[in-house]
Amino acid sequence: MQQANRGMGSYGHSHGGGPLGWLAAVLHLHGHEHAEPELGTDPAVATKEGIRTVWIALAALGVTTILQVAIVVLSGSVALLADTVHNLGDALNSVPLLIAFYLARRLATRRYTYGYGRAEDIAGIVIVASILFSAGYIFWESFGKLLDPQPIERLPWVAAAALIGFAGNEAVAWFQIRTGNRIGSESLIVDGMHARIDGLTSLVVLVAVAGSALGYPIVDPIVGLLIGVAIVFIARDATRRIWYRLMDAVDPLVVDRIEQYAGDIKGVEEVTSARARWVGHQLFAETSIVLADSAMPERDRIVEEVRRTLLAYVRHLALVTIEVVPASAVASHNQVVQAATQGTSILPPRYQDSSVAVSAAPMGAAALEYDADGEVAWDEMWTGYCELALAGGAPHRGTLLEPVHETAIAENPEKYEWVLNEIERGIKLVTGQPVVRSVTPGWIGMECDNEEMALWLLRAIVVENVTVRREDNVLWFPAGPDFRLEREIKNVVTVVAKTNHYWEEHIAGGIPA
Repeated sequence: MQQANRGMGSYGHSHGGGPLGWLAAVLHLHGHEHAEPELGTDPAVATKEGIRTVWIALAALGVTTILQVAIVVLSGSVALLADTVHNLGDALNSVPLLIAFYLARRLATRRYTYGYGRAEDIAGIVIVASILFSAGYIFWESFGKLLDPQPIERLPWVAAAALIGFAGNEAVAWFQIRTGNRIGSESLIVDGMHARIDGLTSLVVLVAVAGSALGYPIVDPIVGLLIGVAIVFIARDATRRIWYRLMDAVDPLVVDRIEQYAGDIKGVEEVTSARARWVGHQLFAETSIVLADSAMPERDRIVEEVRRTLLAYVRHLALVTIEVVPASAVASHNQVVQAATQGTSILPPRYQDSSVAVSAAPMGAAALEYDADGEVAWDEMWTGYCELALAGGAPHRGTLLEPVHETAIAENPEKYEWVLNEIERGIKLVTGQPVVRSVTPGWIGMECDNEEMALWLLRAIVVENVTVRREDNVLWFPAGPDFRLEREIKNVVTVVAKTNHYWEEHIAGGIPA
């Protein structure tokens, strides 16, 4: 798998050679990504390379501006002086990007938990605004000259300045776009596109010089308008790039690769979800994998192998969070969902819509109440269980609340026993039903009055994102030593209270829900 990945080429394309290929690259008419950068780029190295690129670009543009200023002094052209000052101002637009790269080197804090990489996208907004300003400026100047064409004076000097401006800006554009593609920095690419715009502007001056020399000063504004239109297309592409970054969009190929490489690891039966987003020029990803029950004893090794493979072969990936789901839990969940969708007429109205059969949306939370002995008063937390059923219980995670592995329980038996006691006490307080302990670690059971009650509660509890399994008239709920009072324990107790209320008062009691 790894060798196959190394052999993969670009997922992008080539613009082709010659003037037409260069023009297609300038206008970016293809609408796709550029060639694939190198895999496994270290984030710190990428940031350092970005800083170096911006400094080199500033130096190159500085030399270009100095040469243009020298020509201005020799020629005395006021018009050329204005264009030189404009180019200098555009060169300074790289300063926000430079600041963003330096910010990205700072460590994450408890407030900025993902670090400062997003500053790159903010700098990209500034650069896009500058591109739009350049388009407006060129349109304004071109319309003015279109109404009142003026011949260009000191043609040789102006032509020399135009060539210098074009060569310097195009070199910077090529360098920045190439580096931006390699390190995954859209803002650096956009800054390179801006430099390319300045090169095009200088090229227009050269065309205008030729037109003026031939006695057609009207060529200057006409070509200026054409370049203005080209800049609008470039601005559109730059805006889309920064918009994607701000909205956490990624190339679908990134998700495909995460699923492919994680799924190819021995022991992984399925990759149920994969998400990724950019933070500056780094990718952060989250994935959920299903392991065969026989592979669960090697869970840690498999997870580490998945992590190592993804970090090595998914370009620009800096952090990956891996969630592990046992195959048996997935199978049980699928069976329950299937049963629920086949017989939803027995469920309350909010459960009868198959589109929301399994909801990951958080439920409304209620504050914990305590009795005189300092213990949680589970039966006094709500004014009534109908209110609980309407408002919901504690916030759930986006996936099923599941039991933990036996090894984790063995490492902390005292805490696990405390969790079992608290869940047992809570279930008894809110339902009055008997509670039983499981021989298999990780579960605690509640005895239902009959099998019909157990089946109904099973279907209703699953849609609240809590794993549950049934054996005759006993429902088993997950438990683990890392369960917290205000989160996982509260989740189990409130969901049991909510669904048991529906059963007793609306279903078994014969009152329509």
